[in-house]
Amino acid sequence: MGFKVVALLVGSSVLGYSADQKDLKVFYQRTCAACHGADGGGHGPNGQKLPGRSLSDARWQSKEKDGDLVKSILKGKGGMPSFESQLSDAEAERLVAEIIRPMAARKK
Repeated sequence: MGFKVVALLVGSSVLGYSADQKDLKVFYQRTCAACHGADGGGHGPNGQKLPGRSLSDARWQSKEKDGDLVKSILKGKGGMPSFESQLSDAEAERLVAEIIRPMAARKK
């Protein structure tokens, strides 16, 4: 590897980003929005059949611990499938912190 490539890789890890990190917004839209809706409101096309949990419900979110949400994402819960083959623990934690938690704040 040349110096520029090494510097780029080192610089990107310092910024907290690695080349193999998932774009969790895209992941949510492709895998979660079908049930939970694009805005997390639980009105995705499959959510009406299952029903999909409203992730933007601030009252529900206030009762849920991050660790429990991560576990549900990775292991599945009720009609929701497991995503542990698609997400690492760290990615599931980021999904909760960066995508799911802000949904309640946007709904206000």
